[in-house]
Amino acid sequence: MPGTARICGACTAELARELDAVPSLDADLDLAISRQTRTTGGSVGGRSSEKPLPWNEHASEAAERLQVILLGWARVLVASVHPLHGPTCASCTHPSCMYADLGREPRHQPRHVAPWLRRHAGALIAHPAGPDAVDEILTAVRNARYATDTPPRDLVYAGPCDACNGDLYARPDASRVACQWCRDEDGQRLVYEVQARRKWMLGALEDKTLTAPAIARALTSLIRPIKPALLHTWVARKKLHPAGLDDLGRMLFRVGDVIELMAAGDARAGERVSVVA
Repeated sequence: MPGTARICGACTAELARELDAVPSLDADLDLAISRQTRTTGGSVGGRSSEKPLPWNEHASEAAERLQVILLGWARVLVASVHPLHGPTCASCTHPSCMYADLGREPRHQPRHVAPWLRRHAGALIAHPAGPDAVDEILTAVRNARYATDTPPRDLVYAGPCDACNGDLYARPDASRVACQWCRDEDGQRLVYEVQARRKWMLGALEDKTLTAPAIARALTSLIRPIKPALLHTWVARKKLHPAGLDDLGRMLFRVGDVIELMAAGDARAGERVSVVA
């Protein structure tokens, strides 16, 4: 490569490919975190004394790391320019628009930060710390990809098997689910009640503190659809109190508190239906 270049063409091309793949990867991580994807297989062995949480910590950590790395390097680029005010083209190669957009920090989710970095890949690889940026970004994307797998789109997660800790997946309308690896003394597959497993999963999540989007993903899968914005509405109405902040300054909430508010809302909705009837 030229003596003035810090990064070779192959690494530059790989960076572009990986940044283009981040929005899709970010969606897969959402599914993997709430264990709606197959990320591990079962293992034959003795019965474990501890049940794993119905929450994929590996995928959660990979997603957090990806967000921190992408946003960190975006902030490095933003800090290196003088912000320009005024409108810019949505998609163009005008130097003025590129420079103005470079001085505006993107939204914090990886699916928004990655396209921003892709647009300014030239500035990133020309930065004195460009080689470190490329190395960290490529590593974070690879780790995030390892934490995901192809999701069983038509199945829902029903918890881990008590015997092998393998993930159980059932049809949305199924009342029972069988482990594909483990069998009882009669040679029959181990069978579990789906509702009992889901009740256990909710109990296991109650004392965890998570961000609003993470809680919404988990409870949408286990109870009913809920949007992260509702949690912030409850905070404004002083119905829900944050349990702290994460490394990015986002509010954390105790999952059990959110479950109680959802149950109270369902009860009030039931009462209104009874009165109307």
